[in-house]
Amino acid sequence: MKPSILYLYLMTCIAAAGCGKADAVFFQDKSTVMKADRTGWSATASSEETTCETATANLVLDGKTATYWSSQGCPTVLPYPHSITVDMKNAIHLVTIDIIARQNDANGMTRFKLEGSTDGASWTVLKDNLAFVPTTRTAQSYPVPSSGTFRYLRLTALAGPIQKTFLSEIEVYTTK
Repeated sequence: MKPSILYLYLMTCIAAAGCGKADAVFFQDKSTVMKADRTGWSATASSEETTCETATANLVLDGKTATYWSSQGCPTVLPYPHSITVDMKNAIHLVTIDIIARQNDANGMTRFKLEGSTDGASWTVLKDNLAFVPTTRTAQSYPVPSSGTFRYLRLTALAGPIQKTFLSEIEVYTTK
């Protein structure tokens, strides 16, 4: 089976009801898409940890899996939901979002949603109530249906084993 057909088959299977596949898909072949250039991108969050450690939102864009963003956990832990918003500076067509868990703590989020926006004020839900496996140390891919382009991407963590959450990296794939 050709890689592009396999990718299409996986996308079709995910979209179909009763497919039995997990929300996260681990694509080995991304020949029809490319990583978006993150130069100049910035990230903000509903909260970030700056008191007991440095775990700011922009660390999800630094290309290092050893660093991470964490919602506030010190001196008080804020409850869910927690959100992180990436400003991609230009509108791009979102195809797949890759998310990498914090590498040294398996207590991160387990459910989340993805939204896109052209102006940072009005949001379109791309995918909701997605499963995330915080013990997986490699990228978890989430294909998103999109008929348009978006400048902003927001990930909202909805649940996890503890009240705070954290992420190592967020990568965006777009069409070639």
